[in-house]
Amino acid sequence: MTEDKRNSRNEEDLEFINIAWLVDHHLTKENKRRQMVADFDLKPGSFVLDLGCGPGLWSPMLADEVKPKGKVIGIDFSPALIDYANNNLENEPLKDMIEFKVGDFYDIPFEDNTFDTVFFGNCFAYVTDSLKTLTEQKRVTKNGGKVIAKDFDGAVIIFHPIEPDLSGRILAATAKGLKENKSNPPFDNYAGRKMHGLLIKAGLSNVSTKSYAIQKLAPLAPEAKRYITGNAEWYVKIGEKYLSKDDVQKWRSYFDPTSDKYILDRKDFYFCMLEIVTQGVISKP
Repeated sequence: MTEDKRNSRNEEDLEFINIAWLVDHHLTKENKRRQMVADFDLKPGSFVLDLGCGPGLWSPMLADEVKPKGKVIGIDFSPALIDYANNNLENEPLKDMIEFKVGDFYDIPFEDNTFDTVFFGNCFAYVTDSLKTLTEQKRVTKNGGKVIAKDFDGAVIIFHPIEPDLSGRILAATAKGLKENKSNPPFDNYAGRKMHGLLIKAGLSNVSTKSYAIQKLAPLAPEAKRYITGNAEWYVKIGEKYLSKDDVQKWRSYFDPTSDKYILDRKDFYFCMLEIVTQGVISKP
């Protein structure tokens, strides 16, 4: 198997990554994502690469920051995701500023010094050679331009009202499950904390990091319920081998709408997770 195939996300192997889930994920966090993009401080007229664009959900927000004469190119390894992005683009007011194409993190199909900014969103969790893809990002970015990475840290997540000791056991079991049962292709649930050091190691200058608490309160939209429930199930599924049957059953009951323990409709429900944005400036000789 080639290196590119080993390092590519595979929709059949990663059931948690699919278009429906990505759309729910985006809609649940859209307001906060718009705040993040505003904080990128993109300049009107800039040429932006949305690397690992998936179904193209960030690209219109990036285009809104660089209009009216800017351009956003989204690339992803998955033809299915690019097809979705292109089909969805038909109803986008800024569609003339956006283009999608199939491409590789490790061999970006553009010349040196092409882009003012490269955005790498929710992708470090899925790559095995972070420095290699950062080298490619540096190559295609102009001198003085920026690389901006956004990812999450799955150790910081709150589901309330669930007893903190149960939540602690679930999170610990998930971490153990991920460590002892390597997925193929790989997945790093704790990528966010590593980005600051990675960009420094890759030779970027003026590296800065900002964290965002993504919180959801009742009443929840349907997509938020699906997204939060999916998160909760993923954690317990990964850690189930290291948990008691009672813990697993109790945890799942909190997210089962047929259970009297269901929490997503409670007025005191609170969900929070941590997302992290790190950016650095390209300095070339």
